[in-house]
Order: sequence, then structure tokens, then C-alpha cells
Amino acid sequence: MTKRVVLIVLGAVLGALGALTAIGGGVVMALFGSSDTLSSGVQQVSTPTRALVSPVAAIQNTTGVQTVFGNVRLHITATPAGTSQRIFIGVGPAAAVDRYLSGVSHDEATDVSLTPFHLTLAHHPGAARPAPPGSQSFWVAEASGTHATLSWTVTDGSYRVVAMNANGATAVSLNTQLGLTIPHMFAIGTGLLIGGIVLLLLGALLLVLGIRAQPRRPGAGPPHEMPDQVTSAPYPSPQAGPVPHQGTPADDTAAPSSTADP
Repeated sequence: MTKRVVLIVLGAVLGALGALTAIGGGVVMALFGSSDTLSSGVQQVSTPTRALVSPVAAIQNTTGVQTVFGNVRLHITATPAGTSQRIFIGVGPAAAVDRYLSGVSHDEATDVSLTPFHLTLAHHPGAARPAPPGSQSFWVAEASGTHATLSWTVTDGSYRVVAMNANGATAVSLNTQLGLTIPHMFAIGTGLLIGGIVLLLLGALLLVLGIRAQPRRPGAGPPHEMPDQVTSAPYPSPQAGPVPHQGTPADDTAAPSSTADP
């Protein structure tokens, strides 16, 4: 493989890698912003039942993540939508939440998407009336009121997020915003963007060098090799003897000259 081909292939690979890295960094910066928070924006959710429950979040190995990034935090804000009910939001161990809502009508979000925000709900019927959620002691984070604001440091375990009316009544309707803060994500995105641009420029430089390099012709010698000198026949030396006459040779049949006798 010639030097020209190596430069072109390497430049193309670095250019593609740089483009992907830069795009990834830009996406991270756009999603998390300078606050390092991925947010759903304000969304209205409602259920005719007594509670709206998230799927089980099985969280593991948060120690390693916290060592690298710092504390990851979940933020939830909720205000009543079209009602005067006080809102309760809480995060609790999944097993404790399931016991609390056993026999109580509630909707479970089987799938949650933040960007764009979307909930897929599964209905669980029931006729039991639960005790007010604020009276329970199993919550690891909770907030209530007409502007409930919850902030929870994510830790290992299995958890559910619950939204209810503070008195446990039916017909829960609220405007809510979810946010997940991961420290340093904006800085990481910036680093990826800059690194991607550098790789992209380096790849472009290698491509230009490879394209401009002169391809070698088959059988051609190395660059700058001087052609062999042509050896010509030597000229006669000035000191050489007389050159034989190139005329017609003498007639060998001519009679020899004789001298008359005295």
C-alpha cells in the first residue's frame, strides 16, 4: 500500500470519527444545557384514579457513577391543573409503594419518555381508600402543596415515583416537570465537540496531503533517482598513429619494378 493510499484512508477514518464525536458532543450540550440537567419541560398529566405511579426503577452501581460525575439528582415539580387540590409527590421503595396501593385504583406508567415527554399508562382497578400519602414513613423523598418541589439524590435500590392528591382523593391532575441532573455533562459535551473538530481538521489535512501526493508509475525508480549515464564509444586519442587509408587497395597483380643490368 502506497503512502498516498495510507494518507487518504487514515484521513477518511479520522474525519468520520471526528464528525461523529463532534455531533455527539453537540447533542449532549443541547440536551443538558449549562445546568447539566436533562428536562422534560412542563407537561400536564392526569388520571381519574387515586394515584399515578412510575414503573419500578432498579438502580445499581451509583457509587461508581458518583465517583466519576458526582451526585446524580432527580427533580420533580408539580402544581394542580384545573383543581384546587394540594398535590403530593414522593419517591419510595417499590415494595413499600406496592403495599400502600394494594387494592387502590391507580394508573401505572409502563413507559416514560422525557424528550419528547410521553406516558404509556396501565390501569389497576381497586375500591380501597388509602391513608393520606404524607402520613406514610417509607418515602425517601417527598413534597406536597400547590407548588410541590422534590429533589432526590439517586441511590441504589428499586423505587417508584408516586403522584397523588394530598388527601388521597380520586382524579389527580397536575402540571409536572421532570429533570435529571448529572454533573459535568455540559463540560463533557464541550470536550467532545472540541475533540471532534480537531479530529475532523486533522482528517481533512491528511486527505488533502494524500490527494495531492503524486502517484508512482509502475516500474519507476525511487524519487530523485538519477538515470544511468550513457556510455559512448571513446574517441581516438590525438597521439594515436596514422589512420590507415580507406581507399582502394593496391593491385596485387602489378609487375614488380626491375633495374636494368649495367
